[in-house]
Amino acid sequence: MMTEERKKEVVEGLEKARELFSDGSNKEAQESIDSLIDSLTDEELTMEDDEYEYVDFKSPIEEGIYRAERSTIKAEKDEERKEAGVNEPDENDETDKELRLIDFPVSNLYVLSGSIAMEMKDYGRALEQLGQAMEWNPTNPEIAFEYAEVVKRMGSADQFFELTKRIFPHIYSSQQLAHAYRNAAYYYETRRDADKALAMLAFSNGYEENENAKREMQAIMKDTGIEHKQITSDEIRQICEADDIPFGPDRTVIQMAGGDGMYFLEKKNYQMAYYFISIAYDLTRDPQLKDKLDEISRKINEQKND
Repeated sequence: MMTEERKKEVVEGLEKARELFSDGSNKEAQESIDSLIDSLTDEELTMEDDEYEYVDFKSPIEEGIYRAERSTIKAEKDEERKEAGVNEPDENDETDKELRLIDFPVSNLYVLSGSIAMEMKDYGRALEQLGQAMEWNPTNPEIAFEYAEVVKRMGSADQFFELTKRIFPHIYSSQQLAHAYRNAAYYYETRRDADKALAMLAFSNGYEENENAKREMQAIMKDTGIEHKQITSDEIRQICEADDIPFGPDRTVIQMAGGDGMYFLEKKNYQMAYYFISIAYDLTRDPQLKDKLDEISRKINEQKND
């Protein structure tokens, strides 16, 4: 584990590398962040031991999604063992380990290193570093999008499309959902399927208005001669079903966010209740959830005034 002084040193080094990258000093930024990563000891970077699996989630919902996935995997393994007549516990089952949040932003180090490598067209290095980031945080959509972007720049549209589809169960914001559908649109453009590309861009704009997406739609219509038309929800659903793309947000994530929000509301932890229910509302725009958010906001204000 890290001392407080060492954590401060790592965070300051990360910020220095970010500033260099932001200023366009890619080589210096890469040297700075990679030197920082290389300075970390094995003890500081231990991901698991016999008792714990160490992780670096950026939000409570990411942790919740990961725990749910682990529970599903464990249940499936237990069922397989039961059917095979095996009653003894599996000593090698990683899902039995307790999760422990690491107390410094280790995944951020690898994300920055991977992003810099991508800009420098060192795609192998970018995939390696972003892969490390995903090991530490398996359910962060932004890291997964960055990894997919590297694959896209390498010219593998098919793999880019498949990686994008894998991100959907981890998406917990309308912006992330829109990003995923824009990725799908890009794939269809590479396949010269203008109708599907337009459908995905239109669908993405329903979750987040994006000027680049609007311009891309106009460019596609100009290049193909397709006239603007209203694309129906049924048409989009058919495209999604045909190509195994999730239609809309993941129901498990919505239920988890809503359920956790109500749990914290019952416990009068209004900040956490608001956090989780706002996720469910953002993904669904359910007016009942909006009413619930307004109710929680009033309770938070009442607490401040007490």
